[in-house]
Amino acid sequence: MWWFISPKIIFGEDAIEELGEFSSGNAFIVTDPVVYKLGLTEKLTQLLTARGWSVALWDCAEPDPTVSIVKQAASAMDTFCADMIIAIGGGSVMDTAKAAWILYEHPDIDLEAVNPLEPLHLRQKARMICIPTTAGTGSEATRAIVIRDDETGRKFSTSNGELAPDYAILDPQFVKGLPKDLTAYTGLDALSHAVEGYTSLWKNDFSDGCSLKAVRLIFEWLPHSYNNPDDLEAREKMLIAANLGGLSFSNSQVALVHSFGHSIGSVLKLHHGMSVGMVLPYVIEFNIKGNEDSAKLYQELAQQIGISESDSTKASIEFANRIRALQDKIHAPKSLKAAGISKKDFENGLDELIEFTMMDASITMNARDISQEEVKKLYTYLFEGKSVDF
Repeated sequence: MWWFISPKIIFGEDAIEELGEFSSGNAFIVTDPVVYKLGLTEKLTQLLTARGWSVALWDCAEPDPTVSIVKQAASAMDTFCADMIIAIGGGSVMDTAKAAWILYEHPDIDLEAVNPLEPLHLRQKARMICIPTTAGTGSEATRAIVIRDDETGRKFSTSNGELAPDYAILDPQFVKGLPKDLTAYTGLDALSHAVEGYTSLWKNDFSDGCSLKAVRLIFEWLPHSYNNPDDLEAREKMLIAANLGGLSFSNSQVALVHSFGHSIGSVLKLHHGMSVGMVLPYVIEFNIKGNEDSAKLYQELAQQIGISESDSTKASIEFANRIRALQDKIHAPKSLKAAGISKKDFENGLDELIEFTMMDASITMNARDISQEEVKKLYTYLFEGKSVDF
């Protein structure tokens, strides 16, 4: 038996105005210094206070949140007695808010022990609203979080159905003018979610529908969004695509691409969206070797962007190459070397990259099994920018 889990989604220009219809209480806003300085929380605060809400603003979220920063947010929620948590920001802000929500409601829970099978019993104290300021992570739609261990620096991902927010507000004014590099990398993140959601071992008909539409939207609208940062139509389409990608992988799973992406972020400190976008074509090439079932799935994705090749393997390779062409259009690096990683830093970090990749839970959802030696080989290809032939 399966469940398809989704927040209530409010989308379109001025979607934020819907907050004015909510009954009042204690609203705890989680954001980061960048979003705060851009003034994106000001309208939100005005809307809530005009409706009679008490509002607290916590703007200490950091990229790749650690357990310790999550605990700080949870403590602030507790002091304020929050009954509505509102995350406004990118994926790291939303991950921080979700993880802090867990600890606010149940302070003794070990975040790394959270899993899809055991109930969390959330919503005894607060509900959750997410407002994305990037179009990529899809965190506003997901039941997943990615947190970093303070001591080792290793990222760990976990999920639970109760972590899906109550509401997701997709308002293009909050992503208007997003810098080009963040537009590119978060867009590639959304693409990786859609592709892995369609090809993971837990794929299903509902997640498939989200993936297919997301892939189509991203290939059409990401270049527009990149080249025209103030185009609200392009921004809205990418917000929807990212949300669909989030719904897809949250209701199926991500796989090998994210095992690599999490590890690259932990060890080499590259942006997550850059990392998973970079890895995606290599994993496609790896997964189709001797695996006709996987090749057929990538062929179906390829058809969404006009690839009509009847041979599934050739179609899959063309799909991988189209992803690389998309990366060229938005000036995203296609190899670790192109991303500025030196050979020395790569070689020094390789053992840890392999270890973290093999430990990452997402690896179990990949359509093709991979050994430690194959992980090492794939990293060497990724560093050089060499197409996978094994």
